[in-house]
Amino acid sequence: MVLARLAQRLQALHQVVASTVEAERERARLGQPVPPLALADPASDQLILGVPPAAPAVVLALSERCPPCATFWERLETLAASLAERGTLMVLAVPESDAPVGAARVPHLVGEAALAALGLSSFPSLAVVDERGHLRGRGLLRSVEEVPEIVSMLLQPTVNTEGKR
Repeated sequence: MVLARLAQRLQALHQVVASTVEAERERARLGQPVPPLALADPASDQLILGVPPAAPAVVLALSERCPPCATFWERLETLAASLAERGTLMVLAVPESDAPVGAARVPHLVGEAALAALGLSSFPSLAVVDERGHLRGRGLLRSVEEVPEIVSMLLQPTVNTEGKR
C-alpha cells in the first residue's frame, strides 16, 4: 500500500517536471529564427517563411474539422487584407490538404510537420514572425477580433539596450 502511494506520487512529480521542462523549451524557442518553410502562394512559388517578403508574418493555424475555426474561415480574406495594410503577411497553416476554396488565395503551409515546426498544435491558433524571421509569440485564439491586437502588440518596434531601434 505504501509502495503504491509512493509510486503514484513519483509519477505525479515526473509529470510536473516533464510539463515544466516542455514549457521551458517552448519559451526558449521564442526569439529564435523560424525554420525556413516554403509557402504555397498563388502569386509566387518562391516565398520562404521568415525571409522578406514573407516576414513579418502571422501564421494562422486552422482546421476544417474545428468548429471554432468556422468564423476564421469566413473572415480569412478580410483578415489577410487587414494585416497586409500593416505590412504583415498572413500565412494559413492547415493539417490537411483540403483547405476551403477561398484559402487558395492566401499563402499557406500544409501538413502536421509544418505546424509542429512552429509549435502550433491546437486550433485556432497563431504564430507571429517578426521582420528578422524570429518567432515573437504564439498562442490559442478565441476570436478573429483579437488577431490585429495581438499582432500590434507583438510586432511593435522594440528598443534594444543601446537605445537603437
